[in-house]
Amino acid sequence: MTTLSVNRIISTYSHDEYRSINIDENDINIILVCFDPANEFHDDIEYLNKRLNQINNPLVFHNELEFCITSIQSIEKETVFVITFDSFASQILSHINNLHQVDCVFIYSSNKSQYEHLLFEYSKIIGIYDKFDLLSSSIEEQIDFVENRFHKWTFFDQNEYLIKDLTKQSSNFLWLQLFHNVILHLSRDEKSKKQMIEACRFYYRENFKELPLIDEFEQKYQSNEAIRWYLKSSFLRKIINRALRMEDTDLLYKLRYFLADLIENLSREHQQIVQSDTTNLILYRIMKLSKTELNKLIDNKHKLISIKEFLTANRSRLSALTLTALSEKQNDLITVLFQIECNLQEIGDYVYFVDITQFNESLHQEDILFDLNTTFRLENIQEEEHMWIIKMTAVNDGQIIIQKYIDDNHRQIEDLTISIIFGQLICDMSQWNQSQIYFQHLLNDSYGENLAQIEHYIGQTHHWKGEWIEARKYYESALNRIIENELNSIKYSPFVLSDIGEILYLQGKYEEAYDFHQRALTIRKKYYSSDHVSIALCLENIGLIQHQRLKFDEALIFFQQALIIREKYYNFPHVDIATNLWNIGYTLMGQEKFNEAFDYHQQAMSIYDKYYPSGHVYIADTLNNISIILNQQMKYDEALINVQRAWALQKKFYPFGHIDIVISLNNLGDIKFAQEKYDEALDLYQQHLSIQMKYYSSDHISIVYTLNRIGLVFRNGKKNYDKALEFHRQAFSILETYYPSYYGHIAHSFIFIGHNLNEQGKYHEAFDSFKQALAIQEDYYLSDNIDIANSLNSIGSVLYQLKEYDQAFKYHEKALTIQQKYYKSNNINIAYTLNWMGIIRYVEAKYNEAFDFSHRAEEICKKYSTCFRDFLAHVISNIGNILFKQENYDEAFEYYQQALDIRENYYPSTYRNIVHTLNDMGNVRKSQEKYDEAIEFYQRSLQIYQKYSSSHHLDIANKLMDIGNIKFKQRKYNQAIDYYQQSVALLNEYYPNNHIKIADGLEWIASCLNQAENNDDSAKYLEPCLRIKEASLSPENLAIAKTLSAFSIVQESRHEYELSLAYELKCFLMHEKILPPDHQNIGKSLCNIGGNYEHLKQPKLALNYYKQALVVYEQCLPASNEGRLQLESDIQRLLEG
Repeated sequence: MTTLSVNRIISTYSHDEYRSINIDENDINIILVCFDPANEFHDDIEYLNKRLNQINNPLVFHNELEFCITSIQSIEKETVFVITFDSFASQILSHINNLHQVDCVFIYSSNKSQYEHLLFEYSKIIGIYDKFDLLSSSIEEQIDFVENRFHKWTFFDQNEYLIKDLTKQSSNFLWLQLFHNVILHLSRDEKSKKQMIEACRFYYRENFKELPLIDEFEQKYQSNEAIRWYLKSSFLRKIINRALRMEDTDLLYKLRYFLADLIENLSREHQQIVQSDTTNLILYRIMKLSKTELNKLIDNKHKLISIKEFLTANRSRLSALTLTALSEKQNDLITVLFQIECNLQEIGDYVYFVDITQFNESLHQEDILFDLNTTFRLENIQEEEHMWIIKMTAVNDGQIIIQKYIDDNHRQIEDLTISIIFGQLICDMSQWNQSQIYFQHLLNDSYGENLAQIEHYIGQTHHWKGEWIEARKYYESALNRIIENELNSIKYSPFVLSDIGEILYLQGKYEEAYDFHQRALTIRKKYYSSDHVSIALCLENIGLIQHQRLKFDEALIFFQQALIIREKYYNFPHVDIATNLWNIGYTLMGQEKFNEAFDYHQQAMSIYDKYYPSGHVYIADTLNNISIILNQQMKYDEALINVQRAWALQKKFYPFGHIDIVISLNNLGDIKFAQEKYDEALDLYQQHLSIQMKYYSSDHISIVYTLNRIGLVFRNGKKNYDKALEFHRQAFSILETYYPSYYGHIAHSFIFIGHNLNEQGKYHEAFDSFKQALAIQEDYYLSDNIDIANSLNSIGSVLYQLKEYDQAFKYHEKALTIQQKYYKSNNINIAYTLNWMGIIRYVEAKYNEAFDFSHRAEEICKKYSTCFRDFLAHVISNIGNILFKQENYDEAFEYYQQALDIRENYYPSTYRNIVHTLNDMGNVRKSQEKYDEAIEFYQRSLQIYQKYSSSHHLDIANKLMDIGNIKFKQRKYNQAIDYYQQSVALLNEYYPNNHIKIADGLEWIASCLNQAENNDDSAKYLEPCLRIKEASLSPENLAIAKTLSAFSIVQESRHEYELSLAYELKCFLMHEKILPPDHQNIGKSLCNIGGNYEHLKQPKLALNYYKQALVVYEQCLPASNEGRLQLESDIQRLLEG
């Protein structure tokens, strides 16, 4: 890339670099891009620089095609003109002709005729030029045309404005109307003239065409000649129109010296028309509009419209049409004729326009000039003879509306000047930098303004931008001025006190904030009635403190009181009402009443959308909360869409790193966490924490939330419990040190720590942590607070792990009582508790009760339709388990099938749950002896495990063994052995040699071989099996006895009766030591010993053991039992022998 050092000629390829170079200093709409791979322009740079400075637009050079195209595509707002050379034109035109950013193309060529065919192939080519003068003139002409084409419409829906409160409107229409009035109240002295001249010289720096005209203006201008100067001086028209289009309040303020003169001149000259016999005028203005602009006008038919410029028009329709002769080439522009009716009797002195023929120094120009604030009503829009006709009527509604706006502001704050109201409007439009600069001008050029109010509003601009320390400085200075002038300003002090309270709230200093809000409320109650709208703000702010204290019931009381006041005051949807609704919804979220919270946020959103059609941070906040609700309802895709919309809006208004943007980062992290995308969640939380640590003090309560979230990732996702505990304890330390009275939060920390301990199997420690939380909550809240119910459930869950089922059930029962009082009957949290109660009754084998609780949970889940399907599948699976235990296999299978359908259709990524359900279905078919079907389900689960084999070696081995067991039951011993051997091989590869599952596999292989009468090989498998069990298990584990018995049977089959007897005697001794004396297995061992003695020809010993066995069987088996009958027969046989 070639870098050129000439000022305002830039070589770059990144849109970010465009923005970093002084391109936006003059709010440039048009960027000139030169594609010049061979540096053809190199020798003419100085000349081009001089010419381009005349038109005040930058030139960006590119010599690499790909970078050139990429940079053009990255441009969002500006219009691009492309300049290139003949030999490179074909190379770039095919790539850029359809880019919406590119308005037109200019080609420089020493051989024009060779490339004229391109004019017919590419519609955006303006011309081909063989001289730089012609090229530059054409560019300048096209820039003038395009800039004149960029009409900035402002619209206003006049319906109901007389009964609506207009405060906090974010309207370009109001901005234009109020600016017109404000400009007449600002100073016009030598200082303001000097500011204007300096601004113009800076704007046109190095523009040698306009700078001499500025010098002439400085020397010769007279206030009564403003109209003439405006019409003859392109530098004035260009800078004023651009400032108006861009709503550049800073530049417009600096131009006030001339603008106020121009408006007053228009007012004076308008009297000539009023005093004439003219009563009605029809005027015309021709324009070229894009399809988008025309559609916007059509959409606003019958509404009010103003244009951000001093509009010109013609008395003659024919004269207007002749002005379209300008040689513009784009075919996509639409010719529109505006027909404007002006009835002087109806509009009176509210609409100023003048005949400017006496001022015009050139022919073929418009002859009527309208004042800046002229308001029209769009009467009709229709197409006639290939031209669109837009009929408008000049009306006086603009001034009536702006007076209503001023009056509505005075209803709330009596002594605001319109200059301050204008700055407040700019702030309400989210133009915080512009508002700050404007108020700073008022502060520096003060002439009778209330300095305390100005400083207060400067503080508000810093407040909005997140510059809290600066905001506080201005608030304190304003408050000091009020205190010094107590008699005149004390009624205003609550506004400042409330804002200081809001800063403290944002800084996490809630108790200090509470004190300021109480001071504000006390003063307001002294001066206003209890239902005054300013009281509502204090109540709302106090409610927010209660929310942070987790005193949600108390918070709702304050919010509801504020809402009653506002609805009575405004009597119509208003931004303050929307904020009130938002806060109620926010608190309902804290109470886990997500359906109700969603409704309140939707109501708030409907108001915000009407007030802020171009977006606002309030809309972003609402979208973020809606995303939280949807995430809680497991609607992850919808949640993601909302948080992305919020993030896009925040980036529009805030710089990256602003603390409000990281709220979206956090919410995105919560969604990823809920989706079990733990690495992504952790990355987002850590970004969030990093920005918080820069923005907040290290003890801010918001950091507590983030630390706990990171702890959850390490606990749930990483299973790194020590690391998780470290983050939870950091959070607890902040609360204990800096928020010692915020017991609700401290209780939450104990809950987080308790769950971490519970996951580690440290149930007694977890129980203690949960009990501490409960004790704090029972002291801090009323007895029916939902946090108490949550702690009771946590205690119940850990008691379940401790197998204290009766106590666990009682805690869940207490939680259910609170929930049923607190929530509507179908709240999902009630279902969670019912599910726990069903699980406890299940493990207690109280299957009917278990079914009842689980079924009630199921009915609640089903009412949520698309929400909580994952939990519904879990509940349905539990019901399947209950029915399975009750041997209601067909019904159990149906429930498992429902669970499987949900998991496969809606949660395919949660494969573990799918596998569990497939296994349950296989178990049902196995119990029904439908072995082939059982194998099908086991095979499906095996395939899923094998897909994720890196983390499921043990699961694969277990499933191979399960399939082997079914083959065993089908007496397909060779196939069974094959599955067992695969299982054992896998276990040997990934687990130590003494892993107990290896012993199980060996034992099953031995059983298969025994059934196939391959007793020698069977014994070979039992030997390592017994060795592993004796090394791995407790000496009293009956699994060892089971293998001893199997070994005895194999040795008996091999006719090794002494060995068989030895193994059976060891088995008997274990049974006798561990089992109750009437246990069937003791009888079986005695019977087997007797059998071995018979084989060893010792009938007396055999008879003795048979008799002992019979004593046990008589206690545990019915008389009809086959084994008992056989034993009685054997005893009789020996007695008779």
